[in-house]
Amino acid sequence: MNQTVRIQAERFLHPGERLIAACSYELGPGVPHPPEALLAPPEPSALARELTARAPRPLRQLLRAGGVLDPRQSGPAAVADAIDRAPDAVDRLGARLMHGKSMEGDWRSTAGRFLISRASARGSVTGVLAVTDRRWFGLTDVSPLWRTTPALKQYWEAPRQAVAAVRANPTGVLQKGRMDIAFADGSWLAVLATHPPHATAFATASCGPH
Repeated sequence: MNQTVRIQAERFLHPGERLIAACSYELGPGVPHPPEALLAPPEPSALARELTARAPRPLRQLLRAGGVLDPRQSGPAAVADAIDRAPDAVDRLGARLMHGKSMEGDWRSTAGRFLISRASARGSVTGVLAVTDRRWFGLTDVSPLWRTTPALKQYWEAPRQAVAAVRANPTGVLQKGRMDIAFADGSWLAVLATHPPHATAFATASCGPH
């Protein structure tokens, strides 16, 4: 386990909880992005909150409502959102042909809810997966691009038993450091260890007897 990643994960431990393993990762190629309509609205920045507070009341109400461009409220905006996402579907198809399947389960599955929570946090491409003697949790860096110090946020957690297996370097795929996270409900998704040699150690430690 990378020492920096260990320290990052330990900051999110509950009292009396023991960290078993943590790994820096990113999603595998071809893992789909959840539809925008399923995501939580983005949290406004400090500057946006200040500007909203100073705006006239009618404009404040419009801004807080998300405006007419929210694809969850506007038909034309939803169509535009679907058009914008069409190239992503083509990219996922190409990734699947090249790298194999990368996810099983719908958006209501554990894998789907993991991806929705991750995308809703609107953090960095790379994140941290951690497992303790009680639970699994995921972290992402939500700091603005101009900041050099990470600002980690927990976006997901589940009991230990929610993850049935972690399969490192599965056969039939080419990605180095790939891990298939298999959930107890039968869904799964592919992730890539940022440092490929860490994949096997993380998989062994995370699902071993503790």
